[in-house]
Amino acid sequence: MDFLLRFLLVDLPEAFLLLTISLAFFNLSVFEKKKRAILFSLLFAVTGELLGLLEVPYQSKVLFMFLCMTTLLFLLYKFNILKSVFMGTVAVGVLLLTESIILVIFNSQQLFLEEILSSTALIVIARLFYLGVFLSIAVSLRVTKFDIHRFFQPNHLTRLNRYLFLLILIGSIEFFLIIFMNTSFFLRGNNTSILAVYTPQIQMFFQITILALFIVIVVLFRIYLNLTINRVEEETGTPYLKSIQDLFTAVRSIKHDSLNHYTAIDGFLKKELHSHAKEYVEQLLKETVLIEKAAAPSSQVLERIKNPAVASLLQSKVVVCLAERITLTMEINEIGLFSRYKTYDLIKLLGNLLDNAIRATSYELEENRYIRLEWGQTEDEHYLYVENSGPMIPEDQLHKIFQTDYTTKKNGEGGLGLAIVKNVTERYNGNIQVKSTNGITSFRISFTNR
Repeated sequence: MDFLLRFLLVDLPEAFLLLTISLAFFNLSVFEKKKRAILFSLLFAVTGELLGLLEVPYQSKVLFMFLCMTTLLFLLYKFNILKSVFMGTVAVGVLLLTESIILVIFNSQQLFLEEILSSTALIVIARLFYLGVFLSIAVSLRVTKFDIHRFFQPNHLTRLNRYLFLLILIGSIEFFLIIFMNTSFFLRGNNTSILAVYTPQIQMFFQITILALFIVIVVLFRIYLNLTINRVEEETGTPYLKSIQDLFTAVRSIKHDSLNHYTAIDGFLKKELHSHAKEYVEQLLKETVLIEKAAAPSSQVLERIKNPAVASLLQSKVVVCLAERITLTMEINEIGLFSRYKTYDLIKLLGNLLDNAIRATSYELEENRYIRLEWGQTEDEHYLYVENSGPMIPEDQLHKIFQTDYTTKKNGEGGLGLAIVKNVTERYNGNIQVKSTNGITSFRISFTNR
């Protein structure tokens, strides 16, 4: 009778709650697959009882339970081996910590393991507290919708994040092995020899295992560090390369225009049309002064930007606009807003929006070409606003412009720029508004103040 009550009221709830906690780490509900959850709980509980009947030592029993948990998750839920091992590690870790906490609490009241096991009332209290801790952890994870995937940016593990996942997994295993190994050391003095089940050979095995795992962690950390450095270098270098390419293109365009002007002046001089040459040069000087005046405010804004990659990008776009005879005005009210976002994402937003604006504006007559960029902040939000003259986007096409295959280029190339902008915006929980009326197209990206 005691066996049946223990199985129904302790072992089954324990197995069910451990499964709930393991699934909750990935924001999965145990009730989504009820039959599998019931089968898992039965098999796990039976395994625990069998190990108890065979009088398997505590530490060895925990290892068997870990293997059982991992195997059942792998077979019943079809998780991959890494995920199954991680979830098994979580379950065993919660189990070990809970048992240790309960023993420490009872020890603080001068109640030790032998006394607890000899009193039915204390056993009931310990088991209720034991299951209560499991229940509170499970409820907390489900209420907060905890998901370990949030620690990884992409939905699918990249090579970099795969190494990070392995580091967390192996580090967790080593951490729990250390707790596992030292539980009896800290508690056996007050809890008789029940916890002192190590033989010197078993202790040596655990020590060698912990050392081996530490070496693996060092190797994985070095690989992860190198990959991180390479990624940072790539993400930092790419914006500069793109800016240099834009500057090179702009310089070539300016050089081409200059050659045309020199050719025209040379023609006037050869035909001794000095007055025409003088008028032409004066007109060029006027245009140069106007361009410098138009570019001056933008230059002042760029001097205030402390992010070198963003400053370099905007500087290259200023030069491109000068070469294309586009009036570019920039108004950045709060420079510190740039620090809230990754540089690589800022480059994607600003670069793609300005490239689209420059391409669209180039279809206009020179005197009508303009782009306005504003980065501002209100009480509730901060926003990026880009406005340009040029061909309008038909109203029935506005909802399609963020699709990867949408493009207005005649050769069909492109179609990724605005899709990238939308992806980055959604990653930061932002909102995009597009308007295209009266020959003016504008994009407004807003982010809630945090």
